[in-house]
Amino acid sequence: MPEITSFVHNGASVESKKAPQPMGPAGATVFGLVGTAPNLDPLIPRNKPYRITNPAQLTALDPSGAEAGTLYPAIAVIQQLASVACYVVVVEEGDDEPAPADYTGTVVSATDEPVTGNVVVVLKDTTLTTDVTDPTGWSVTVGGKTADVVSYTISDTDTLVLSGSAGLSAADVVPETLFTISGKSQVSNTTVANIIGGVDTATGRITGMQALKNTQESLTHISAPGFCQKPVSDALAALGAKIYAIPVGDGPSTNDQDAIDLSESMAVTGTGYDQFYLVDPMVKVWSQAEADYVYGSPSAQALACFARVKPWESPGKGRMGVNIEGLQRHIDYNLLDKTTSGDLLNRYGVSYFARTSRGGYSLIGNRTVSGRFVSQVGLEHTIIRKLLATTEEGMAENLTRTFMDQRISLINDFLSGLQMEEALIGARVYLHPTLNTTDNYRNGEWHIAINYAGYSPNEHVVYHLNEDTGIVESFLESVL
Repeated sequence: MPEITSFVHNGASVESKKAPQPMGPAGATVFGLVGTAPNLDPLIPRNKPYRITNPAQLTALDPSGAEAGTLYPAIAVIQQLASVACYVVVVEEGDDEPAPADYTGTVVSATDEPVTGNVVVVLKDTTLTTDVTDPTGWSVTVGGKTADVVSYTISDTDTLVLSGSAGLSAADVVPETLFTISGKSQVSNTTVANIIGGVDTATGRITGMQALKNTQESLTHISAPGFCQKPVSDALAALGAKIYAIPVGDGPSTNDQDAIDLSESMAVTGTGYDQFYLVDPMVKVWSQAEADYVYGSPSAQALACFARVKPWESPGKGRMGVNIEGLQRHIDYNLLDKTTSGDLLNRYGVSYFARTSRGGYSLIGNRTVSGRFVSQVGLEHTIIRKLLATTEEGMAENLTRTFMDQRISLINDFLSGLQMEEALIGARVYLHPTLNTTDNYRNGEWHIAINYAGYSPNEHVVYHLNEDTGIVESFLESVL
């Protein structure tokens, strides 16, 4: 007989369709940093992300123990206080001639060295935050006398030694006066260009901070500690907007007005600066290699605070303390005073470190330069990164009712989990009522609406004290 074309199988078949996997918990905090490490282990490639999670891996940035460059000190201060994965991109330092630069400092005291005739000047609020190892071409003009710089050393006090050969003496240097040190830039233009990076025309490789796009884990925060140049901040802001990571940047570390001017120069519309966290000034920390105090990046200290809270919390939670000994300049802070310099910096989106009643130094500042709460930016990024990480699995599936309902249910479950962690107040996910048109559906496009609300940080508490004579009357009535 002919084949029975309708026959399938004389037995049983099992077809199983599994439900989609849950979206899982919110991702961990992961940092991406770009900077210099001149003594880098030869086995670690430059311009390629290198993952650091422990002190042994940190040692590869400087096996000599000199703590040279910008990356080693930054990662070290983060590791002191937090356990967090850090991807670093090491770039070459430029060898071009440093440009002329002026620095300022306020005189604390001046003394004459009896043997050499040099003048030793102790400074405060200095904008020169690195030792001067080659004083060639460095000078100071005081009262019409120009003296060469012999040395400049960062310690618990910042000390400038001036040559007395031009007839300068301690009597010419008046305490509490501001004078200018004429010297050279500490960062070359080529180094700044290497930090920003791009595409190597010879090899096609992505270089500098652009290489942070290629990390195995999604980054939550990015930074170039030690680099406060506006082009570096511009590039950080733009990159952060592309990869949904919060850029944490250094301020100019000169004076309050310069920090405010920098913040005002950061256009927040469509540039990524609406999520940029700016910290000023540089901080004084202990260096094991120097066995002395040095100035370090404020953004690195801020990252140490970000690492100790959840992505949707403010890095200043509970007045988050840091291990620093001092600042490039003093910034006034008072819990009740709205006229302090610190309050003015916060008003312009600049965060800073200050001594508080909790002891030591704490990070003061909950907002980005645009005024957004950085905790709410972190919550937004957490949701977006999870959506992106879980979307590809369902690509090219038929847009059936079951598929769409499952996707909406998965997102609702994820957001409910965040609500249980008190990461957000509430959320609702549904098919967009107007954008899901026939034409869009026929084109393979559908729209999911996600409504959510995050918590605001405790930035300003107002206590209302009302003297109530009725309480006194009630008391008297009870005893008379």
